[in-house]
Amino acid sequence: MPSLLLIESSGDVCSAAISKGNSIVAEKSIQEINSHSTYLASFVNDVLEQSGQEVKDLDAIVLGGGPGSYTGLRIGCSLAKGLCFGADLPLITCSTLKALAAGAMAKEPNLERIITLIDARRMDAYLGVFDSNLDAIIEEQFITIDSQLAVDYVIGKTGVAGSGVQKWVEGFGVKNIVKFSNSGVYAKHLLAEALLKWEDKDFADMVYYEPNYIKSVFVTKPKPKF
Repeated sequence: MPSLLLIESSGDVCSAAISKGNSIVAEKSIQEINSHSTYLASFVNDVLEQSGQEVKDLDAIVLGGGPGSYTGLRIGCSLAKGLCFGADLPLITCSTLKALAAGAMAKEPNLERIITLIDARRMDAYLGVFDSNLDAIIEEQFITIDSQLAVDYVIGKTGVAGSGVQKWVEGFGVKNIVKFSNSGVYAKHLLAEALLKWEDKDFADMVYYEPNYIKSVFVTKPKPKF
């Protein structure tokens, strides 16, 4: 049974957890905007202490690899890589859209489909669509939310989760869905995919790995001062 440190920093939730096999044995989280630089490293130390382990006792580091906040993803990635390099551990990266789906499925196991939407400002979002086995139905993508989304993907008992759900449901009057409110991504939601990747030895390339931003990152240049 692998012992894993799970780190999630792609959205408003800052979260760390320790798992042993398929069980979470320690967890610490806070849902607060721009909290990762303040709390993430200390949360990692806290869950290690709670579980009675040190980094060297772990089998791998698991990272919520995006899509999501550019800054949050960079902070989590830097911390995870540093821990991996320092203790010579493999890095497992997981989809945050799939983690949202896993969280929804844990609350409502009878769902036939899960649509996950992470807010990307305005009417834009990152989209994932998964079946009851958490297999992806479409490739994760950046979209502009519209009424066609329900036509294309709401089939049977469909759950919707993520920070982009509210503007879709309210903006287009979406019905016949199971809505999960306040559904952020937590470190524990990475575990299901992480265990599959552990079994397959599907590890990230430590040198070249970058988070999955999906959409290109745009940096606004400061205006010249006169």
